[in-house]
Amino acid sequence: MIGGRLNRYMMTQTLTGLGLAALTISTVIILVDFVEQSRAIGTRVDASTLDLLSLTLLKTPALLETTLPFIFLFGILTSLFRLNRRSELIVMRASGMSAWRILTAPMLLAICAGIAGAVALNPLAAMGSAEFQNRRDQLMNVQRATGVEEPIWLRETSEDGFTVIAATALQENRQELMDPTFYIFTLDENGVPNLDRRIDAAQARLSDGFWQIIDAVERSPNAPTRTLQEETLPTQINRQALFERSRSPEGVSFWDLPQLISSAREAGLATERYELRWHSLLALPLTLLAATLIAAAATLRLHRLGGAAAFALAGGLAGFVMFFLQELLGSMGTTGALPPLTAAWAAPALTALIALTYIASTEDG
Repeated sequence: MIGGRLNRYMMTQTLTGLGLAALTISTVIILVDFVEQSRAIGTRVDASTLDLLSLTLLKTPALLETTLPFIFLFGILTSLFRLNRRSELIVMRASGMSAWRILTAPMLLAICAGIAGAVALNPLAAMGSAEFQNRRDQLMNVQRATGVEEPIWLRETSEDGFTVIAATALQENRQELMDPTFYIFTLDENGVPNLDRRIDAAQARLSDGFWQIIDAVERSPNAPTRTLQEETLPTQINRQALFERSRSPEGVSFWDLPQLISSAREAGLATERYELRWHSLLALPLTLLAATLIAAAATLRLHRLGGAAAFALAGGLAGFVMFFLQELLGSMGTTGALPPLTAAWAAPALTALIALTYIASTEDG
């Protein structure tokens, strides 16, 4: 009965601290982003305050997703520091409650919030970011050809070699490459690539399992040039891998990432950025748990022993160190220097283990 009441009380106190932190951080980022939108857009076009505010609100879910670890860090710091200052932690410990029992509610809340952030907040942030881009283009009268991208390069592997595809533009609505050139390479017994043939075309339309090439010219070493009115080339690239390939990983929903990674990998396209994003979202519960443990380690020291404020400040700095380490490892994962799994999970796992070790040594000696 006492344990149940304690968990409910700790849950209430934790939610209060998180609410204060979320309100403070969200207010700050909304104000900062509103000022940024006013500077970037309001000075160029005649946009009303309501238009600028709507743009800011569309970006808010993505900004909250980014700052979620800091919301938990400062929210837990606030709630536990208040309990410590009012000597409520002393009463809990004196009644026989261990630190692990006291931290049960905050840790469960961190894990649940991490799951909700990945499966619910992230898709909302992806939709908001896409709508933000559309609204901003409308306000600034940016004329974009629907579904057309800048010049692109693709590389597709096959059983006996690989194909490099260059095109001047990508017409998404019609699933076409404009002015594509196909460089088809084969590998010899030593694995050395040799150019087998080159196909220059006016258009290439992606269909199920093949490219439909129109008005093409084929050139091969030691062979005469051939003119092709219409030709087909087999491919493993599907529509999703082709047209979502150029999107920022942050603009792809949590639920769409696995299929995008799978289709891109089958087509031989680079997937490191999307794999890193996928693992970062999967590691979000651990990241929030690590932030919670950092806050707990910094505030469990009894207030009467002195130095509580300094410990709380050290906890805040430790959270920023974890964030910096995450960004550093993420950059290394994007370039391929680290596997995406390691780049996404290492920082929160290491931070959580260090915080757990400190709490255990303080609790059990």
